[in-house]
Amino acid sequence: MHPLTDQELRDTVSALLPDAVELLGELVRLPSVFGGAPERLAACADTAEAIAAQLKLLGFPEPRLQETSDGSVTVLAHRPGRPGAPTVMLYSHYDVQPEGDPADWRYPPFDVTRVGERLYGRGTADCKGSVVAHLAALRALGGHCAAGVRFVCEGSEEQGGRGLDDYIRAHPEEFDDIDAALILDASNPGPGRPAIVTSLRGVVVSRVSVRTGSQVLHSGTFGGAAPDAVMALMRLLAGLRDDNGDTVVDGLPNTPPVHTDGYPESDFRAHTGLPESGRVLGTADIATQLWARPALTVMATDIPALSQAVPAVQPVARALVNLRVPPGVPAQAAAELLAAHVLRHNPWQADIEIEHLVVSDPFVSTTDGAAHQVLARTLSDAYGRAVVTVGSGGSIPLCGTLRAAVPEAEILLLGISEPGSNIHAADESVLLSDLRAAITAEAMFLRDLPTVPPNSTIPPQRSQLT
Repeated sequence: MHPLTDQELRDTVSALLPDAVELLGELVRLPSVFGGAPERLAACADTAEAIAAQLKLLGFPEPRLQETSDGSVTVLAHRPGRPGAPTVMLYSHYDVQPEGDPADWRYPPFDVTRVGERLYGRGTADCKGSVVAHLAALRALGGHCAAGVRFVCEGSEEQGGRGLDDYIRAHPEEFDDIDAALILDASNPGPGRPAIVTSLRGVVVSRVSVRTGSQVLHSGTFGGAAPDAVMALMRLLAGLRDDNGDTVVDGLPNTPPVHTDGYPESDFRAHTGLPESGRVLGTADIATQLWARPALTVMATDIPALSQAVPAVQPVARALVNLRVPPGVPAQAAAELLAAHVLRHNPWQADIEIEHLVVSDPFVSTTDGAAHQVLARTLSDAYGRAVVTVGSGGSIPLCGTLRAAVPEAEILLLGISEPGSNIHAADESVLLSDLRAAITAEAMFLRDLPTVPPNSTIPPQRSQLT
């Protein structure tokens, strides 16, 4: 059997693309929001079943629907490779973010609507489009795939579920043959601009509770002397950012940048919708601010809503805060520093409690491994443009879990989305051209990796973000 040429793969992927879009539509129509209403949980189960059925068609013997510790179901399948060939893990997730207010969408959230080159719908980019990309790449290769494949598709990633992580820690022997893992849950810097993400910030999610009294007090009678828990919380939170917008947690370093590739301010403003009059925060360049420095945001507060307003001094207020942890800093250490800072900078001697709900370490990958170099080449070939290495301000806890379980495996992060994909928001979309290129690149990667000895080292190729 002769190996498929690049052009044969491109032609095959183009011929299969209508089927891939049809499958994407079938998956998007299933509102698989984990942890939601019963009908949403039923959609999660149906989505897992649909993916398992596709894997059977691709020759995976007995795909498993594995229930995990958080109640979600992970689709697991293994197809052995030829003797001596490497094994590749293909990862994605099938659960999606809630759609929010449907009135904010121009197109139905749980359907695929094509407008020009864009496919709109919840999950088209994050991450059902990635599921389809994996399946389509395998289908395009057919019997030409020499590599062993472990297909892993989890069902609670968007809600911060740790079911898959717990499963890997409990069953590391199921994954110890992995030479490389393609984590298809990252993002490209722009349309048609392929990237490999080589660093991720960690994350700490904490609940901060402030108590200044034992009862609600009339603001006219007691206001001025009685401490207000809402004001105390606001002062506390405001102190976690300085006048420049830098996050300030005592003892938490602003580490040096991991990357030198830039992020032009004009691109940042276009991607975020920030007007010319709006200020870009921080004292470092944008790439460093986003990829290599801590960033604290307030996710939610538990204080009276406007509809419940009364002239009163509140005794209790709470907030959920999200701290992005720079590479090189253990997340647990960052969590302890945050707690110490909050207690040290206590306004009005309030009773403060802080509970850490999520603690996930940063991640940094190497760029000199064989699999990285093969992927860089195939991405460049498929997109027709040099690949870049970038950081990401987001967090993927699975990367740390995999590194601990299979320390010799190369973990490679890439994606099909770009800033215009609007993931986690209304009118999420994916570019059809980017989906096609990602499928082609992955098929080339699976074709070419068996020709390179696993865990070998190739001098890295430098690329610039332009």
